[in-house]
Amino acid sequence: KQINVALVGNPNSGKTSLFNQASGSNERTGNYSGVTISPHESLVTINGYSINIIDLPGTYSLSAYSPEEAFVRRYIIDKQPDVVINIVDASNLERNLYLTTQLIDMDIKVVMALNMYDELTAKGDQLNIVQLGELLGIPIVPTVASKGKGIKELFEHVIQIHEEQEPTYRHIHIHYGDDLEKSLHNLQDLIWHDKHITDKVSSRLLAVQLLEKDKGAEAFLSHFPKFTGIKSKAEQENATLEKQFQEDSASLVSEARYGFIAGALKETFLKKADLQ
Repeated sequence: KQINVALVGNPNSGKTSLFNQASGSNERTGNYSGVTISPHESLVTINGYSINIIDLPGTYSLSAYSPEEAFVRRYIIDKQPDVVINIVDASNLERNLYLTTQLIDMDIKVVMALNMYDELTAKGDQLNIVQLGELLGIPIVPTVASKGKGIKELFEHVIQIHEEQEPTYRHIHIHYGDDLEKSLHNLQDLIWHDKHITDKVSSRLLAVQLLEKDKGAEAFLSHFPKFTGIKSKAEQENATLEKQFQEDSASLVSEARYGFIAGALKETFLKKADLQ
């Protein structure tokens, strides 16, 4: 049984340390034609499973503004790894969870490695990991990758989620507010008409990216017959939102993501100062 696992996280989140701990000395460089970015790969055996670990470049988002962002997004869409491990820096939750919300929109299996967890506890802060996992629909495992802590448990959850035996995992939608949600549904209705599109990519992900004016999403959709109608509808929805809110539609999506993150952390995270 082989499981393909991609590591996705912000730069300096400890992703490479986690990869090194998991891979031992089995590291090799992945060869992908047409790109200068070369992820590292390792094939390891854990609990009887052959796990191919792919360490993707560090990225703050999947918005495809940089070569790293574009590569990571294209890899997940094209290669469709069985499970993504999202490495999150526990000492900088709000910024790191932005990438998590984008992975949720991709409708893929994700396990979170809450890395550098010792730094969070050393500061005296408290995080209800179980509750945050339930809100995100993602199993969360505290890790200290530099010391090898939590790595075994992390991959046990990878196996469980792959075998669909992970109780925490459920697909959720990031709620973008009633007005954006209306536009998203209007775009999804058009995208759903072409089953060849949704065989490859979540209709909701594409709808969100169209509101973000994402050139990568447009390039992907341009290969399908209904592209002209979808693009025209996206321009119409963006114009309506921008007139209503007097703000760029991409900014509205970004603000809604951060609003979702703030709401989740308000329910689950307490700084030391708030505990006193």
